Amino acid sequence: MDFVENLPNELSKEIFSYLIPKALGIASMCSRNWREMSNQDHYWMHHCMLKQWLDFGMKINLLEKPQIKCNRTNMSGTSPFFTFTEDKRLKLVPVCKWKMIYMRAHHLMSNWALGRYTVLPTLRGHMKRVTAMDSNGEIVVSGSVDKSMKIWTVDTSVCQRTLEEHEDVITVIKIHGDHIVTGCADGFVRLFSAKTGRLVTRFREHLGGVEKLQVDSEKIVSTGMDKIVKVWSIAEGILIHAMEGHTDEIECLSICGDLALTGSWDSVMILWNTHEGQMIRRMQDHSEVVSCCQFDEKMIVSGSGDCTLKVWETETGKCTLTLKGHREEVYCVTYNKEVIASGSADSTVRLWTLAGECRAVLQGHLGVVRCLYIDKYKLVSGGDQKRLIVWDYREGRALNVIHRNPSLLYMMWVNETLLVSASPETPGTLTVLSFW
Repeated sequence: MDFVENLPNELSKEIFSYLIPKALGIASMCSRNWREMSNQDHYWMHHCMLKQWLDFGMKINLLEKPQIKCNRTNMSGTSPFFTFTEDKRLKLVPVCKWKMIYMRAHHLMSNWALGRYTVLPTLRGHMKRVTAMDSNGEIVVSGSVDKSMKIWTVDTSVCQRTLEEHEDVITVIKIHGDHIVTGCADGFVRLFSAKTGRLVTRFREHLGGVEKLQVDSEKIVSTGMDKIVKVWSIAEGILIHAMEGHTDEIECLSICGDLALTGSWDSVMILWNTHEGQMIRRMQDHSEVVSCCQFDEKMIVSGSGDCTLKVWETETGKCTLTLKGHREEVYCVTYNKEVIASGSADSTVRLWTLAGECRAVLQGHLGVVRCLYIDKYKLVSGGDQKRLIVWDYREGRALNVIHRNPSLLYMMWVNETLLVSASPETPGTLTVLSFW
């Protein structure tokens, strides 16, 4: 007996609501009635929610996300492209929105896990090594020792513009909305239009080169060799605040709302109020350089040359945890709501619980681990000797290892579908991998 035909519709829907995605897929192939019953947005939206894939139908619409076509795929030759066809002669009701999102998101996650990606044409054009890079998924912007800045289109791998506005090495690049902001060894912070490449304005207040930058919709925060933190108004094009407190060069900078956090070679971290232009507090518990930091309204995580990570309360500045385990300097740190990840010169990535317990020691790198990226779905690490590794951080295991750089890897940018990396080799090149 076909219960879908004979039972009340509400009862059939209740039965189908208990099916897992695989069972729903099998049910859809049994009959036209079963297909229509399983082809309901509320089932598939629920399963997307359980997988934390709702963003793929809201913030990042995979239904509209174009797939980048290229002749080169990964080493195994497998294609990352998503294809779905149905026999039009059957005149079936189209697949519902959230089932299609579920299928596409599942395919994307499998691409990252199995190493299915397209290698886009190498971005070549810099005469000397690349020293700065950023992306927003549509363009890649790179800067070099050759003093040039190049804007590349991701889907065509074509250089749109080469800008020669800088008078020295470009040290840092940030893209935010319609703006590209650069820091340069000539001491200038420059603001460009991302659409036209036009130089909008430039600021010079640093004595010596600009080394770190962070940007939001209203302001630019910069640090330089002069050990001073400067805050600039984007709308007014002026310097708002200059804040002093460090006694040695600033090594890391992070911002969150009206707060900025700096770590320095003086082994001190300072939390600043960028709206008032004042130091909130100094935090000193590391014994060596504070090489990396990340924070939010509740928590600060820092990594140091003393081989430790420390967790602090943002509101009070109290150090609540010291995470020990790395044998050499901690180069990078990132975290989300589940774990803290750290990369070190000891060639390992360590995963820590938010309570400070070491959950896993991830091995696979040769040399320094320089870059980390984490989201709800994956952890990506980059380091010396060509290594880019995608990890399942919940299970503490490597999913795949990518070899795409000549020898060293200093910069990496990752989002849901792309991975961009740059090597310090000469001449400067960038590599773009598309997992969609």
